[in-house]
Amino acid sequence: MGGYTTYVDMPNVEPPTTTVELFEQKRAIAAENCLIDWGHFVGPVQFDQIEGFAKAGVTGFKIFQVTGGYPHDPRLALDDPGQLYRTFQAIADTGLLCVVHPFAQTLFEYLYEEASAAGAPRDIHTFSDVYTRDVVWRTAVAILLELQRDTGVRLQVVHTHAPGSLRLLRQAKAEGVGVTVATDPKYFHLREEDINAQGARAIPGGAVTSDPARMEEIWRSIDDGTIDIIDSDHAPHTLEDLKLMEEDPLIGPFGAPHYDHLLSLMLTDVQNGDLRLERLVEMLTETPARIIGHYPEKGAVLPGSSADIVLVDPKKKVHPKDGEMESKSGWTPYVGWELTGAPVMTMLRGTVIAENGKPVGEPGFGRYVEGRAQDWAPRTPTVHQGLALNPR
Repeated sequence: MGGYTTYVDMPNVEPPTTTVELFEQKRAIAAENCLIDWGHFVGPVQFDQIEGFAKAGVTGFKIFQVTGGYPHDPRLALDDPGQLYRTFQAIADTGLLCVVHPFAQTLFEYLYEEASAAGAPRDIHTFSDVYTRDVVWRTAVAILLELQRDTGVRLQVVHTHAPGSLRLLRQAKAEGVGVTVATDPKYFHLREEDINAQGARAIPGGAVTSDPARMEEIWRSIDDGTIDIIDSDHAPHTLEDLKLMEEDPLIGPFGAPHYDHLLSLMLTDVQNGDLRLERLVEMLTETPARIIGHYPEKGAVLPGSSADIVLVDPKKKVHPKDGEMESKSGWTPYVGWELTGAPVMTMLRGTVIAENGKPVGEPGFGRYVEGRAQDWAPRTPTVHQGLALNPR
């Protein structure tokens, strides 16, 4: 319904996907239910499973340097540099993608306790401020980049919003380091007024968007190619789930449903002059397909491509509302917003699967997207002379 034809989800499910057997179970369930094409990133925390995962056809691997509680499942956490190095070596041998949630966990814990000792409340506002601290992210990214240089793993870092991280990544890409970069909407859209009104639904509201210099760096990085893709970080927690986050941010879940409205949200950025339309198309189609090794089968409209096509009404007004979501959670952090632009028809392999606000596809029509070993050079950041962006 949000205009997606293919997605790849993460291993922080129950049970977490840490063995080949669990991956096969996950794939069997999805094969019965998915309307769209799909893949799965598995957790490589059991070293002896990595080779088997590759032979089983996983789309890639996902490592969480962050831990605490769901969705940052301690059973999936891996942040020791020695263990990361060993794991990167093994994944590099497969040629598959390794996605990492970068985070300096013990540094975050120290800074959170320091803030608390200075009188800051142990609540979602303090959590959001400390969680998004630049040093927490750039420290982790610096280590990951050095490990990549040594192991040659196909690295992708996600949730990238810290200016220090972006500067390191821009320089690394200019030097030919094999890294791609993703960011997701919650960091550079949710505002302080949203978290004040909605609580845990709108974390990290305002922690990033209230800093003009930080926002300018994010928009610059999106435009120049330092950031390669916009991913969803779709997190359909129930309102019951989020009560734990309000009670204890160190172990509670956070994140928001995004599949329903991400395209409309980003089309609104185009309308506002924050983002070039051709750049948005590239970030949501061609580049993701290249990263997982499925371009030009996917991510293109060319002879021989699979006719995955989304028709968009660029002027359609969208007013996100609770209770009108396809996601199981039933709520949206963008309640009360007016968005401009929306998908009106979605086609997968030439077949209409959604039209005029209703799904018309059949469960099981989606096909599994297997990872492909490849040696693909990521985009080098490019400055667009004379571009008049309007960062918020």
